[in-house]
Amino acid sequence: MEDVDERRNLQQVMAIASVAKLDPEDLVGQPQCLYFSRDLNTSNMKLIEVDGAIMSYIEEGKDLVIRGEKTDSAVLCLDDMTFDLKEAETSNTLLLLDQCFAGPDEFEVNTPEELHHFEVQGVAHEYYELRPMRPRLQKLQTLLEKNPYAGDLYEDSPSHAGPKYSTEDLLDMVQASRKEIEAELKKLRACCVKGLWRLLDFDYEFEVLSQIISLMEENSWKMDEIPLNETLETLEVLKPRCILQHVMDCFGDQNEADSGDLIKYRLQEDGICRMYAEMLLKHTDKFNLSEFLQAWRQSVPEGMITNENQLRGLSLIDRASKPQVISLFKVSSLPEDEKERFNFLFRVKERWTMDEITPYLENLAPDKLKIGALLQKHARTSVGPDGVRVYNSKRPVT
Repeated sequence: MEDVDERRNLQQVMAIASVAKLDPEDLVGQPQCLYFSRDLNTSNMKLIEVDGAIMSYIEEGKDLVIRGEKTDSAVLCLDDMTFDLKEAETSNTLLLLDQCFAGPDEFEVNTPEELHHFEVQGVAHEYYELRPMRPRLQKLQTLLEKNPYAGDLYEDSPSHAGPKYSTEDLLDMVQASRKEIEAELKKLRACCVKGLWRLLDFDYEFEVLSQIISLMEENSWKMDEIPLNETLETLEVLKPRCILQHVMDCFGDQNEADSGDLIKYRLQEDGICRMYAEMLLKHTDKFNLSEFLQAWRQSVPEGMITNENQLRGLSLIDRASKPQVISLFKVSSLPEDEKERFNFLFRVKERWTMDEITPYLENLAPDKLKIGALLQKHARTSVGPDGVRVYNSKRPVT
């Protein structure tokens, strides 16, 4: 290893170039001499290969965060994306320098007679690759399900003594970016109660929703003109104001033209009908389909119309049985891993039509082309007696 103080001069560099049969006229830019530092250290350095977009993100001063517990494989998160972090090896020796000229564009002028000296700070034979991936969000639901919120009355009971999590706690434990976690919290209808994220107990959430709908019917309000402030002021003697606001946000949309004390909400027909369907299905193993459809239609608020599209990803209909039956089968209960997901689906039902299986794959592949690719990978197709294409597993189901 050459001592950093024993620097070459330009004459020596040109002699080496001559031995290497390089014509000085062909040299571009300025010669650079590299020396190994006396404090050469590779243990405290890791290389990550990034693309231009991530490089721009870093140059803007934003943070890269590596997330994962001891039993997890590490992921790297931006503020809105998650990447799989995998170690890769190279047969080349990578020299790490804090500065050097990396290409002709970095030379101010083409002056080969000017000599530059740089120190090598480290040597590496491995680096990390980044691959975009789906965030691992199922853990978020698993954590929050441990202690659902059922009202202040039950907060001190042993059945609600489980853990509670702040935003920072979830960022530490869930392998996803901040924005992906925030979007999933909204999808799960999680509520921030006293600074801690909680899922509402289903029966409690349904009770709050029913109280809002009852108030609407008592006052003969239209479904698209529910006055927010009057609703909150009337019902806050029964439920916390923050919970009422949360349920209004989950099952309603604010009318865009409203502001101040005149804010009105429009109830979401599909979301509310879906909630009533789950209430009917959650306490029974299987329900006669025709009886369920009639009970469901009669249970929803007056003026709302039920349809089977509202059941996507919520229930499973067995049309082969006599009579036809329906059961609760939520997409949120399925494994997050792609292979495990298909194994679970084909264990529950041997053959699926495209319409039946699509709701249970949409969070793995958000568009139809990718869903088709997943089915080609994990399923084989056949055409049933009725001419409908069906899918069954390529592998033995365990």
